Amino acid sequence: MTTDRSRMNIAPVCLFDPDDPPKYPSRAECEALFTRILKMTRGGGDTTVWVFGSWSGNLRWARNRLTTPGDVRDVSVRISRVIRGAPGDASTNRMDDEALRRAVENAESLAQYRGENPDANSPPGKQYYLATHTWSDATSTLDERARSELARRLVIPSLSAGLLQAGYLNATITTRAVFNTEGMAAYQSITRASYSVTVRNAKGTGSGWAGASHYDWSRIDPDAVTARAQAKCVSSSQPKTIEPGRYTVILEPQAVAELMQNVVSALDRPAAESMPTPFTLKPGQSKIGVKMFDSRVEIGTDPTDPDGGYIAFDWDGFPFRPVKWVEGGILKALSYGRDYALEQLGEGAPLPNPMAFRMAGGTATVAEMIKSTDRGLLVTRFGGVTVVDNETLLTTGVTRDGVWLIEDGVIKFAVKNFRFSDSPLFVLNKIEQMGVPEQVFSPYDPYIVPALKVRDFNFTSLADAV
Repeated sequence: MTTDRSRMNIAPVCLFDPDDPPKYPSRAECEALFTRILKMTRGGGDTTVWVFGSWSGNLRWARNRLTTPGDVRDVSVRISRVIRGAPGDASTNRMDDEALRRAVENAESLAQYRGENPDANSPPGKQYYLATHTWSDATSTLDERARSELARRLVIPSLSAGLLQAGYLNATITTRAVFNTEGMAAYQSITRASYSVTVRNAKGTGSGWAGASHYDWSRIDPDAVTARAQAKCVSSSQPKTIEPGRYTVILEPQAVAELMQNVVSALDRPAAESMPTPFTLKPGQSKIGVKMFDSRVEIGTDPTDPDGGYIAFDWDGFPFRPVKWVEGGILKALSYGRDYALEQLGEGAPLPNPMAFRMAGGTATVAEMIKSTDRGLLVTRFGGVTVVDNETLLTTGVTRDGVWLIEDGVIKFAVKNFRFSDSPLFVLNKIEQMGVPEQVFSPYDPYIVPALKVRDFNFTSLADAV
């Protein structure tokens, strides 16, 4: 990560000047803030300071016209004081001495009110972090003029074709820092860019969507994304009705990601051992070591992933490490916090879940999947995805922005949307083909997933969604 950036030399007082806020706080400025806060503490004990910084430059348009630009910047601080084992926390988004002193006093008052706790765990000390691929000058400099000029250019194809376009373009910088009196000193600023676009015809009978995200704006081709959405709109403009039921489906990567988010968020070891979850074997025991999915399925996370990197530490400052959650279809690991590590494993380090993930296992293209399908459906993405049973992850939702019938290896025609009811756990056991992983639209955490060809996907009814 580049550390020599233009704002590093700004004096700390200017960083938090509300009349001229920077896009993000530098490490030196966060350290200076920590030092200021320490001088305000009283009564001994331990101090932890979290700094959260954010900048978002965005632009929305609808019906081929620009609507709402936005440029939002914010810095906030959370202060924790632990006195004789008793914690007290306070937060503020003002960085003047008066506001900081008041926050420190509030935290200390809470700690004193709670009394002593001799059994409390001591704060963690110095940690070591991996270098991650998370910064892009192309993203951080995507200013309002550049965003506006880009949007005006991107709507031209839809205008020319008599179609209606709506889009959202967003560039962000996120800063997270954690410093404490035991030696923890974590800091990182990351960028992320996202672009999504929906194209519809004037009658509202056809809709196409496409999107892309990456930490590096220069790695996104907005013209190609727009062209894909427009082509889907044209192709889906005269949908026919077919009966719901169980179909072989080809799920494009975006649809797969919308199902897999719920699987990844459920990778929790304490929960699996204390209540029924998808990863509970029996009371008090998880399914770690059990083959749960098709043997081709690999699910992991790595902060150093060149395309899917993320901040190298969690909210408490503990390092993220490369983890294989699923390998060869076997559940290999589940996440846990520091308390669980200390009490159950006798270890001081947690295994946090960043929610970012890469899913792999195949090499097939969507075109190859279509060619090998006797009869099935091609699905662009899902909307309104909701888990209705936490133990099985039974999920419902609707298809959106393009579904097509495939017969004899060829796309025949667009069909109306469906509501589905199925579990991603079942889906991962009905795989016929897997594609090459690619990064999908995800404004926050990077998701890198393949397309899937799956048998017997359960569509329960027709849906009014376009």
